[in-house]
Amino acid sequence: MVLAFYNEGLVGLKPRAAFERHMSPGFIEHKPDVPEGTRTAAASFLEQLIANVPQPEWTILRTIAEGDLVFLHARFSPAAGAPEYAIADVFKLRGCKIIEHWDVVAPPPKDQRNPNPRF
Repeated sequence: MVLAFYNEGLVGLKPRAAFERHMSPGFIEHKPDVPEGTRTAAASFLEQLIANVPQPEWTILRTIAEGDLVFLHARFSPAAGAPEYAIADVFKLRGCKIIEHWDVVAPPPKDQRNPNPRF
């Protein structure tokens, strides 16, 4: 379910449809940039993000599930060749719907001193 949401909403660039299909009506968003923390506000936030960057691209790298929680490690690029952001998303599920979301977004490093990549 989380992969279906991510692939439709972010990879497929259709957040509104993905939120309506996969999020519960009482969905809670914890991202501090999303006013109100609701399903509607989160979908609007992503629509605006997609509209404001030249070629948004999300790539899922890893998925871990435990109980009612699903963790995704993803890469986000605002445009071809642009420095990439590392994203950690955590989703909570109930009754075949996503009911809650948290994320941590790390911007591109200014100085990559560690030889091991984030991805």
